[in-house]
Amino acid sequence: MSSTAGQKEELETRLKELVKAAPVMLFMKGTPSAPQCGFSRTIVSMLREQGVRYGFFNILADEEVRSGMKTFSDWPTFPQLYAGGEFVGGLDIVKEELDSNPDFFADYVAAPKGKGGMAAPEDQKQPATAST
Repeated sequence: MSSTAGQKEELETRLKELVKAAPVMLFMKGTPSAPQCGFSRTIVSMLREQGVRYGFFNILADEEVRSGMKTFSDWPTFPQLYAGGEFVGGLDIVKEELDSNPDFFADYVAAPKGKGGMAAPEDQKQPATAST
């Protein structure tokens, strides 16, 4: 196996683990307390409003994950939301899901509505990179 194929496989394994790091995982620009784009800020507000506890990954801190997630999810933009390890979509899709089914996140609510927050620590450590 070539090193490029090996690196691609390692990245895919890493992404599969990341999307399952919490029952609801948000791949966003910035952090929940300091979003770096309006779409990320909006989805964080929606999750909090719904009382959803979630993990997050700041894609601006890791270019490999940022570019890999676009291919992995077949979705070109961020934020990207996963629930139960499955891709839900970006902000527009999440809004549509909530509009059509207000209980969409019922299985993931761990706080009273309006009190949702991170399952992952705010001072998220950057994943270790494999040495070559």
